[in-house]
Amino acid sequence: MKSLTPHGEGFSFLDTFEITSASRRGRGTKWLDPKLSFFADHFPGKPMMPAVLLIECAAQTAGALWASKLGSTAPAHFVLAQVLQFKILRSVFPGEKIETAVTFENSLGKLAQFEVVLSVNNIEVARGRIVLGADADQVVI
Repeated sequence: MKSLTPHGEGFSFLDTFEITSASRRGRGTKWLDPKLSFFADHFPGKPMMPAVLLIECAAQTAGALWASKLGSTAPAHFVLAQVLQFKILRSVFPGEKIETAVTFENSLGKLAQFEVVLSVNNIEVARGRIVLGADADQVVI
């Protein structure tokens, strides 16, 4: 199966993606296979998804939205340039499916800001604002 992101299979946190509102909003999902390697050590006996990987889910979903917005002019990949704010509201566990809703807020040249909301079973688990960069070699904040 081809990844929806430029990441390798072991670091793709986006199984599905859809535009929900004219290039301004999108939604992605990721089912958390209990066999994912990070669950073995985070934490033994009580595995949960590392919070930083929730941010990665948000970044990858925002990247898919921005790429669809830019179309053929989109770069090969985007980078997470800044986490403006991010709040974890509850832990996420193996076997759960994360739904990530992203809203394009503002473009600043090679940077774009997104609002992100992550949910499991329609219960919000995290939210925040992130900035992606369109050129990994030239992003300076």
